[in-house]
Amino acid sequence: MPVRTSLEVVSSLENARVGRGAPEAGPPSPGPYLQTVSGRWVNPFDPDPDQIELADIARALANQCRFGGHCRTFYSVAQHCVVVSELIEEEGGGTEDALAALMHDAPEAYLGDLPHPIKYRSQLGAAFREAEKPLERVIRRRFSVTGLPAAIKRIDRALLATERRAFSTETWHWPELSGVEPLDLELHAWSPDEAADAFVRRFEALDARRRSAHSSSTSETQASRTRARP
Repeated sequence: MPVRTSLEVVSSLENARVGRGAPEAGPPSPGPYLQTVSGRWVNPFDPDPDQIELADIARALANQCRFGGHCRTFYSVAQHCVVVSELIEEEGGGTEDALAALMHDAPEAYLGDLPHPIKYRSQLGAAFREAEKPLERVIRRRFSVTGLPAAIKRIDRALLATERRAFSTETWHWPELSGVEPLDLELHAWSPDEAADAFVRRFEALDARRRSAHSSSTSETQASRTRARP
């Protein structure tokens, strides 16, 4: 039996996780539609929740390099999201918080990753952030993301400093890192295949934990009601 490459293995995992067949027809009209790796079509400015898929998000983020590509090696947005999610949980965040952290850059799967100085200190960045808001709301609803821990921003910045130390160059002061210390964390860049798979596996683990907790809560509520009956 022939040995499959890592790309073929990850692609088969993504296909299995899509859960729904790719649409048979294209977009309803000409417009700013992106074709995703699963064959779906997404207008980032007017997103259809039915066209948003986890495997597409994972693959797109895994193919995008942090720092606008200005790294000594390829380091993906998907890996960044997984690490933020794990750090939130290590600090005591619950499942919903860890899930929110994992998905905090999900809109970039459809809009791209704009480097921080451009995103927050330019006219282009202002327009980008406005476009990002409705897309983020749709993605959060699509995957029932309810958590929004305040710690995400703090951990995101600390990880940014850590990533800069690991993959870029510390030659001048970044205003967004004022008062921010890198984490005591050694980072090793994953390949896009590894990052995409880790992102999906992390989501599946958190979602399964969330569903289990909800099921247990529902069972306990029903049992309490039964005991309360005369």
